[in-house]
Amino acid sequence: MSTQAPTITKQSPKREKFDLNSVRVSGNIRRIWPSGDDILLRLAAGDEDTPTTPRLTVLILGGCVNGEPVTLMKEDWISVTGHLVEAPYTETGRQFAERSRKESLLQDVPGLSNVSTERMATYIVVETLEYCGKPATPVLNEAKVEGIVSSVTQVENQIYVRLAIYDEHTSVRDGKTGKDGRPWRKAHYISVHFVDGRVNGRIISLKEKDRVRVSGQLSERRYSETLAAFLMRAKQIGLLSKAINADDVRVVRTPRTSTYVQASAMLQFTK
Repeated sequence: MSTQAPTITKQSPKREKFDLNSVRVSGNIRRIWPSGDDILLRLAAGDEDTPTTPRLTVLILGGCVNGEPVTLMKEDWISVTGHLVEAPYTETGRQFAERSRKESLLQDVPGLSNVSTERMATYIVVETLEYCGKPATPVLNEAKVEGIVSSVTQVENQIYVRLAIYDEHTSVRDGKTGKDGRPWRKAHYISVHFVDGRVNGRIISLKEKDRVRVSGQLSERRYSETLAAFLMRAKQIGLLSKAINADDVRVVRTPRTSTYVQASAMLQFTK
């Protein structure tokens, strides 16, 4: 009498669920420059360019949208849809000097031209693009992101939250498998600002590992960084000991901006 071995069915990985990460924005092109095959734009997001208008960095992968090369010129009015990513770039000591408009720093601080450090920038990766010909009506500036709280920072009464976002655009880590057999992905990290620590007039209370969905608009924080802070980041603060007029050059500043989602609504999910 023979017995048949039971059939063991291998369970397939569960279907992936992705976090939301979408942007719609319109504005005026202020700058265009290449980054390898890709194209980067500085977009003044609004119907006019004023000192308070957010200037956002837009990334066109391969210089194409839907597989077709784009034609763009400075001061074009466009609207785009896409998603947010944060990506590293390298800044050199020479670039710091140029941006601070103090190129004499390269002589005043021996070795500065050989210094470099990694920084992070937030980009809108374009999925669709339309030419407006004039300011879009109504002006578009909408962002919706969803993810896991990785950190919460409070500066006076302002709250800044870093979200780890696992969307369909995140890269898969080779050779690693996540929960339930799904791919192990590397998160995007996006900053969210809760003005006065509130959203829709309500005080927020968030902690690490909370999951939230935030709706709002893209904005930017403008600040400046000293040469001393730049050298600290690059682990080259010792160069100041060789500098001419070290006390003066250490406080030379260069302008900085950081892009974030300014929250207007939030859902705090429960387990």
